[in-house]
Amino acid sequence: MNGSTLWRDRLSSSMVETMKYMRYMANGGLLFTVYFVLLYGLVVYGRFLDEVDVSFPSRWLMAACFLLAAAYRSSRTFLVEADQVFLLPTLSRLQPFMNRVRLYNALFGMARAVVPFLFVSALYVRTESIGALELLVLFASIAVFGAAANLSKLEHVPHRIVILYACGASILVLVDMEMMVGVVAFFLMIVLHLKRNERLPLLEWTMLERESRERFYRVANWFVDVPRMPQSYRPRRLLSSLVERTANAEGRSFDYLYRKQFIRSTDGLGLILRLTMVATVFMWLGQGNDWMVALAIPAFVGVTVFQLAPFTRAINEHLLTRLLPLPETGRQAAKRRLIRFAYGVQTVILSLAGLVFGGGTAILPAAVVTVLIGEYYARK
Repeated sequence: MNGSTLWRDRLSSSMVETMKYMRYMANGGLLFTVYFVLLYGLVVYGRFLDEVDVSFPSRWLMAACFLLAAAYRSSRTFLVEADQVFLLPTLSRLQPFMNRVRLYNALFGMARAVVPFLFVSALYVRTESIGALELLVLFASIAVFGAAANLSKLEHVPHRIVILYACGASILVLVDMEMMVGVVAFFLMIVLHLKRNERLPLLEWTMLERESRERFYRVANWFVDVPRMPQSYRPRRLLSSLVERTANAEGRSFDYLYRKQFIRSTDGLGLILRLTMVATVFMWLGQGNDWMVALAIPAFVGVTVFQLAPFTRAINEHLLTRLLPLPETGRQAAKRRLIRFAYGVQTVILSLAGLVFGGGTAILPAAVVTVLIGEYYARK
């Protein structure tokens, strides 16, 4: 198998897997809610652009964009563990595969870096005196930094080198020398070219692919259950000790198991924290509209209980509770108590936040609707 054939096969299988989970995510309620928040955020940002003052420090935001483009890096190699054995005889013919992997990661890094730049540039041209050529140079330079961040991980170049060049570019933006930013980006790409791998590092690239796949599954797991996703837990010793001190009454064993897993799992307590933060941002954007602020309570709590409904099933599979000598009658009751506790706490927090952001009297009917939604999923 040559490099071109290997690339086509691996890219095709990867796209099939990705599109499968993208369809699942598109059918979930959380993704729709995130889209809604982003669209409303764009409306608020448009109003802000219409009223922005020329003294706004947009130059600092543009400098931060370069640091942001260089700070995050993620690389895919499309290799699997078995390749460390089966590809050894063909290493000399895999240069086309390596070049295509580099191009893929560079384009992906460029796209990721350009998105925040487009938002900031709309503000930058309103507050700074900048020509079309200078803006084009900034656009090309930040795309290069995004590509360089991914390529540095692929070629095992220390991340601090990319960060150092990004700091230099940010300083040039702050001192109004935008044209020189392109020179810094050019020298960075020369450094990466000189340090590139001449032969395919099978072990290192396989580890990078595993890391990238697990990251994608973690993101997809926010929206839909991912069967192959390894369970991720955090100690959270304080909360765990509080659960362990509660009385372990007869017939309440499932309560202990569910609570302990809930507070330690990133799919339990972590999910509520993420959704609560997004809901708070939504309320902040909707200030001035009582019903828009109140809408966030049933919308986000509804998504929470929707995602938590299969959570206890995942716990049962993970802990093999069906093999334990526990009464089956307590399972459903413990599930209901856990979901009620989760949506109850989140409802109280979001209701208080709604009052702070001007929800007014609309908070009460929104909270009532939220309780009805939560009870529906708790009894489902």
